[in-house]
Amino acid sequence: MPRKGKVETVMTESMTRPLFEEPSAGCEREDEWSYPKGFMFGGWSLPSGTTWEMAEQYFDATRVLIENIGNNEVQDYKLGTPVLYLYRHWLELAVKSIIGPIHGHDLAKLSGSLTSVLSQRGIEVPKWVTARLMEMAEIDRSSTAFRYAEGSIPGETYVSVPHLRDSMTVLHAALSSVSAKGVFPPESLLVKLTDEDDSRWAMLQLQEWIS
Repeated sequence: MPRKGKVETVMTESMTRPLFEEPSAGCEREDEWSYPKGFMFGGWSLPSGTTWEMAEQYFDATRVLIENIGNNEVQDYKLGTPVLYLYRHWLELAVKSIIGPIHGHDLAKLSGSLTSVLSQRGIEVPKWVTARLMEMAEIDRSSTAFRYAEGSIPGETYVSVPHLRDSMTVLHAALSSVSAKGVFPPESLLVKLTDEDDSRWAMLQLQEWIS
């Protein structure tokens, strides 16, 4: 049983200790899987602009939430808004990381810029990629619906969590290839990413393709 003094110290720190501190020996660790757990920002660390690495953090966060829903660790309806916001924000940052610095959140305009920029490089954006961007733009064009609950989505709309996960996985793979290699991967490889029997093999093949 913890002593009273220790409990009071922890409670006091929770109320008065700064959240953002100077790095010290107390935050050092051997690797990312050891302790203590924490975040490092500024300097050479994120956030450092709209880069693919920043976009990946939003995508990875969404993957954790999706896994929690699939494992029945939390009710799906309790995470609908953050899941859709994180996917949408990942998509915005991913596109911006490919086309270069650009202001604004309009996914429809970003989709047009992606097509234009890649066309100048001799790359054609697959119709299904454009369709996904426009579909998200139709629901949340300016990144306010799932972030601030501003505006309205007409009628009732259902989103299948497994389908959302699989669709974003394929889109992520496609944009990852463009970001790292400058071209879209073969669609024959992408379609296997969501196949339970072939997904692990396909992911390895995709990593090899990108590298």
